[in-house]
Amino acid sequence: MTAGRGLQEWLKTRTAASGEATTLDTNRVEAGGDGVDAAPLFDRYEYVRDIGAGGVGSVHCVRDRMLLRQVALKILDPVLARNPVQVERFVNEAQINAQLEHPNIVPVHEIALSADGPKYFTMKLVEGVNLHDWIVTAGRPAGSPEDLHDMIAAFLKVCDALAFAHSRGVIHCDLKPGNVMVGSYGEVYLMDWGLARLRDASRRSGITVSSTEGGPSAPRGRVLGTPGFMAPEQAHGREAEYSERTDIFGLGAVLYAILTGRSPFSGSDLDEALARARACEITFPPTSPLQMPPRLCRIAARAMERDPAHRHASVLELKAEVESFLRGGFHFPTRPYAPGAVIVAEGDSGDEAFVIEKGTCVVYKTVNGERKVLRHLRAGSVFGETAALAGGTRTATVAAVDDVVVRVVTRQLLEENLGLDSWFGSFVVALADRFREVDEQLAQRLPGPTEPTTRG
Repeated sequence: MTAGRGLQEWLKTRTAASGEATTLDTNRVEAGGDGVDAAPLFDRYEYVRDIGAGGVGSVHCVRDRMLLRQVALKILDPVLARNPVQVERFVNEAQINAQLEHPNIVPVHEIALSADGPKYFTMKLVEGVNLHDWIVTAGRPAGSPEDLHDMIAAFLKVCDALAFAHSRGVIHCDLKPGNVMVGSYGEVYLMDWGLARLRDASRRSGITVSSTEGGPSAPRGRVLGTPGFMAPEQAHGREAEYSERTDIFGLGAVLYAILTGRSPFSGSDLDEALARARACEITFPPTSPLQMPPRLCRIAARAMERDPAHRHASVLELKAEVESFLRGGFHFPTRPYAPGAVIVAEGDSGDEAFVIEKGTCVVYKTVNGERKVLRHLRAGSVFGETAALAGGTRTATVAAVDDVVVRVVTRQLLEENLGLDSWFGSFVVALADRFREVDEQLAQRLPGPTEPTTRG
C-alpha cells in the first residue's frame, strides 16, 4: 500500500449520490489492506478529502466527530510504520511541532501510536495555498508588484516562526515554498517539521522528544531534505555542521524563489539539483529591478553564502533587512558639516541628494566671477535631487552657514526603492531633466530668495 493511498483506503467513506460523505459502517471494517486494525480511526474521524502525500505518509482532511470540526490528519505509511527509525522520525515531528506554540506554526492536536493500528497525528486544518503554488500562479518574476509585496509580507511571518523555533533550539532543515501554507484570511504557517533537529540549547529551552534526545537520527553522511533549496553543508550530508545558519540559507532560498519563480538549484533530476547545491553556485536571472529589486537580491544572496559565517548571524537580522526594504522607510545615513564647508559644488558631478536635518545652508552661483546668493535653506529643505535623479553636474553650490547635519539619499537607494526604470521612475527622471533645463536657462539670472528648495 502506498503512502498516498493508505488512509484513503482506511478512511474514505462511501459517497452518496448527492456527493455528500456518508458515515462508514465500522462493524464491516475490521482491518486495513495491510492487516492493521483501522476501526479506532473510523470511530473518531470521518474522511473528507485528500490533501497531499509525501515520501513517508499522506495528509487528509477529516471530520472529528467528537469536536465537530475538520482537522488535518497526517498518517505514516503502513509499510514504513514497521521501521522503528521511521516511526521515531514521525513521533519526533509531532512532538517538536506540538511544543512550538507560535501563531505561525500549525498546532498539533493529538497523536495515536497503537501497536496494532495506524500511526497518525492530527493538527489544525489550514485552508489556502502553499507558497510554491502561489509563486507559480503569480508568474514570478514577471508578476505584479502587489503579489511580490504580499509574498514578502508572508515571508516575514515565516521568519517569525523560524526565529521562535531557533530560540527553542530547533532547526527546521527543510525550508522551501512548498512547506509554507498561506491561509485564506492572511494566516501563514511554516509546516513539515519531519527533518527538524534539536540543538543542545533545546534542553535548556524545554523542547524534548520521547526517543533519541538529539532529534531524529540518520546514518552519517545521508542527505535528507530538498536538493533545490539545500545549504551546501546539508547537500554534502555534513550533519555535524547543521546550525541556525543552515536554516538562514533555506530562508534565502525561499526568498530567491519568490524573486525568480524557481529554486536556486533547479535541475533536470534530483541528482543534478543535488550537485548544484553542493557546488553552491547561485545566479539570478536577468530581469528589471522593478520585477526583482536589487536590494532584495543582495539580501537573498547574502543569506545563501557558501560559508555559513558569511550569512546573516540570525533570522532576526535577515528579517530586519527585508522589513527595511518592504516598508520603504530605510534610514538615510547622516553627515555633519562645519560652518563654511561646501556640501555640493557647482560644476561637480554627483549622485547624491540631501535633506537638511539641522542648521542652515546658503545656495549660490558664480556669475562672471562673482558669487551670487540664490537663497538660504533651513531644516527640512532638499537639494541635489536633480543630479541624483538625472545625472550630470551640479548647477549651484550649497555650503553650510552654521553647524549642519544632512541626510544623504544616494541614486542607488532611489533606484532600489523608487524603481527608476518603472514608468513612475521614468516620469520622475524626466521631471528632473526638465528642472535642469530650467536651471540652465536661468543660469544668468538672479532668482529671488523665496524658493524653499534648490535642485543643485
